[in-house]
Amino acid sequence: MDTIYKHRPTSIDEYVFATKEVEQQIRRYTSGKTTRPLVLHGKHGTGKSLLAELIPKAIDGENVSVNKIHAEDLNSKKEVRTKFYRTLNFDRFFTLNGQRLNYTVIDEVNFDPSAKGALRTCLDDMAGRGLYIFTTNEVNKIDKGLLSRAEVVEVPPAPPDCFLPCAQRILRSEGVDLDDSVVYEVLESVYDMEYDNRKYYTALDEIIENWQENTHNKEI
Repeated sequence: MDTIYKHRPTSIDEYVFATKEVEQQIRRYTSGKTTRPLVLHGKHGTGKSLLAELIPKAIDGENVSVNKIHAEDLNSKKEVRTKFYRTLNFDRFFTLNGQRLNYTVIDEVNFDPSAKGALRTCLDDMAGRGLYIFTTNEVNKIDKGLLSRAEVVEVPPAPPDCFLPCAQRILRSEGVDLDDSVVYEVLESVYDMEYDNRKYYTALDEIIENWQENTHNKEI
C-alpha cells in the first residue's frame, strides 16, 4: 500500500495546511490577489513541491501548463535568461492554452553568484506577467535580492491535529475503522520523531497492512 501516491492531494482544498497563516498566504495566490514571485521554504517532506504544483491548478485548472525548471540548469546569466525571459509582446498576446497566467516552478533553488543578478533582472522585467514559484530547503542561502522581490512563506509539517481528518479519510476509504485517539497517538509519535509529512503516510501504510492482515486471520 502506497497511500502517499494513492491518496495524494489533487487540489488546494485537499492540501493539509499546517497553520491558518500559511493557508491565508497561499489563498492570496489561488484567488488571484497577487502574482508576486513566491518562495516556499522549509524542511524536507513538508509539502513545498506539492503546493507549487497545486497553486497553478487552483488558478487555471487541472490541465494547466507549467514550465518546470531544474535549479542545476541555472548556473549562468545565459541559462537564466534562456529559461525565464519572454518578451512583453509575447505575454501581451499569448499564454499557454489560453491560461490566465504563465507559470514557472523552480524546485530546490540554490543559485550561484553569477546567475543571481540575471535572475533579479528577469524577475523585474517579467513582473506581473506570470507567476514564479521557487522551493528551497535552505532559504538562508537564497539571494537576498530575490527574497526582497518575493513573498517568502515557510511551509512547516502539518501537526497531528491538522492531519488527523485527512488520515481518517484515508483509513476509512481503505476499510480501516479506528478511534480518533488511536490514530492521533500514531500521528503524534511520527511528528515528534520525524517532523516530515511523508512519514505520516508511511505510518498509515503500516496501519492498513496490519488491519488487513488481522482481518484476514480472523476470517480464516
